[in-house]
Amino acid sequence: MVGLKGCLTILIGYVIAVCALFSSKGRNPSLTDWEKLKDQTISKIDNFGLTGHSLLELFQDNLAVLSFSDGQYHHKHVSLYYDTFKEYILRSASSKNCVPVNSAIAKLNRDVNPMPVHSHNDYWRKLPLFEGLAHGARSTEADVWNIDGKVLAVGHNEAYLDPIELTLDKLYTGPLLEILEEVNCQDSGSDRKNGVYFNSPETSLFFYIDFKSDDRELTYKLLIEKYFKPLIDSGYLTYYDMKKDEIVWNPVTVILTGNYPTSLDVLDNGNDDGYFKSNQRFAFLDAPLLNLEQKFSILSVATTVSFNQLMKHCGSDFLKVALRGHMDSDEISCAKKFIDEAHELKLITRIWGAPTWPANTVKAISHQIVHDLGSDLLNLDDLFMASTLI
Repeated sequence: MVGLKGCLTILIGYVIAVCALFSSKGRNPSLTDWEKLKDQTISKIDNFGLTGHSLLELFQDNLAVLSFSDGQYHHKHVSLYYDTFKEYILRSASSKNCVPVNSAIAKLNRDVNPMPVHSHNDYWRKLPLFEGLAHGARSTEADVWNIDGKVLAVGHNEAYLDPIELTLDKLYTGPLLEILEEVNCQDSGSDRKNGVYFNSPETSLFFYIDFKSDDRELTYKLLIEKYFKPLIDSGYLTYYDMKKDEIVWNPVTVILTGNYPTSLDVLDNGNDDGYFKSNQRFAFLDAPLLNLEQKFSILSVATTVSFNQLMKHCGSDFLKVALRGHMDSDEISCAKKFIDEAHELKLITRIWGAPTWPANTVKAISHQIVHDLGSDLLNLDDLFMASTLI
């Protein structure tokens, strides 16, 4: 494979060559010429074979050329970088050609293995959804706000929402449907759907939906009927089979967290046989790690606790551990009991809110959370750092 610096050199050389061609014709390049240059440059990226972190770096370093479009530098969604990257990633999906080996998923993580990492506050990233998948993160997260009972906007703070462009469908469910359709276009003769990891198509993406609005029942209704229905209809969501009393795993597993509804009457739309009367429940509750009950073995697939809550329950606190730079043996022994209890109920575990500074402390505690406690999802903002700690 060509090294990253080599790829950049090729791109720069390509741009220079095209510009020289324009000059030789005795005219200035038009907007159409630049559009052609951008399209040709983007199409050549596939030949480099870059995926994962290297692909992200390539786009960031060459954004000026890759993003050129008729003089309009106003981004549509998250940023110009996001728009350009999304256009590249979904080019093959929009072509409707059935070639999974050249799919968006192949571009994102062909040489990346899934890693037990949660993409915390994923919507804050430069490339929501795509950045996490490019690093192989097993879990992602979107905070949703109910806007006038019609739209679920994604964002951390209600004061900075964009209910037109930064919505759950435009950032997450829409792209997920496109890339999943692209790798499930062939008739394999099997009911199993291929997922979002090239090297492990059977691995499910955990998709945490953090309810922020007060009207949680209406938020849930919108979530299921408007945003997840296309994924449900295509068989891409994990569900609880109410007749067989078992979980059927599919490419995306939805976990409700935050201010979510807990009543089965709401979760199943008042039906004994599920929301759509199919004997299936398509959303799972984020169970409280410190207060687990047997019922969560069928209501949940995951359980969560904050690092501070866990340490307090073990007679310590966040500050003590942060100043020390690591958990001591008593803290580890106590915390591990809760992790083990969750595993007995077949729940994956996630601990959020661990120290984020300095780097040595982050690395030490993250290593302990994964290897000493046995927690399943490492909750880190820095995905590249996380990939070095697993």
